[in-house]
Amino acid sequence: MVKRFFVLCLAVLLVMQGAASAKKNKGLPEEERIQLAIEVTDGTRHKELGTAQNLELFLNDKLIEKNLVSVIDTKIFDEEKFSQSDLILDEEVTAEKKSPAQNIGELLIFDAVELPQPGTVPEDFNQTFYKNFGADYVVRCEVLALGATKVEDKTLSTIFGAAGGITSLIGSGSGKHDKTLRRIGMGIGLGGFIQTKRTALNTVVNMKFISVETGEIVWEQNFTGQAVKHRKPDKDYDDAWTQAYMESVEDAAKKISKRVNKYVDKVIIKGKSDKEFLPKNFSIDKLGGGKLF
Repeated sequence: MVKRFFVLCLAVLLVMQGAASAKKNKGLPEEERIQLAIEVTDGTRHKELGTAQNLELFLNDKLIEKNLVSVIDTKIFDEEKFSQSDLILDEEVTAEKKSPAQNIGELLIFDAVELPQPGTVPEDFNQTFYKNFGADYVVRCEVLALGATKVEDKTLSTIFGAAGGITSLIGSGSGKHDKTLRRIGMGIGLGGFIQTKRTALNTVVNMKFISVETGEIVWEQNFTGQAVKHRKPDKDYDDAWTQAYMESVEDAAKKISKRVNKYVDKVIIKGKSDKEFLPKNFSIDKLGGGKLF
């Protein structure tokens, strides 16, 4: 009877959480959503990776998840500018037997990037063009850098700690065998304090949120997407380098989208202060070190 009661309570709790989640993600009616356009350029030397295109695709998906904004397609296809020679074909990668992402170098530590104050007019911004598409704001991104850094492997530390704790728990008695187990558990647990480093790929992006009405930068921020390179790739990827690269670009898109949606919800929709979106110094000291590419 008691067990049945707890199962019933759990079921009710899950239903309530689901309803709350659905209500939370309801957002705005489609006709009331803020209209965004996306611009992405690549300022790195690794343009062959197509980072601008990859970031734009991820942003298109992730910006609309909260149902607060709609993304306007402003692309005008120019057949003369499109060339197959600009693309990296699968057979070319296979022939090289090396992912282009593996050529990404180490990432430089740069202490601060000067960000302009809100109200600055961005370069080469065509207000009329975006007004004709009905855009309210433009999310303008520039990929500043791609780079590899060394990060602590927290997975191994967690495994060592958990294994040591379980082994010690098993040997909780007073017998000789239990004491031995506790010593083994302590030794395994100490393994969690050994710092093991893994390679991570980073995608550094500058994002400007521009008002189409005024033609000015409303706020601006730099974001760093990061993904650890796995020893073996998932089934959806041919190699671990490509997976880490794509996941780092996706992580950058997630962070940008989360911040944009927060601004839209808090400042544009609810009319609250934009103080937290004012420019701050940007530091990636915690990422590692090396060279900027």
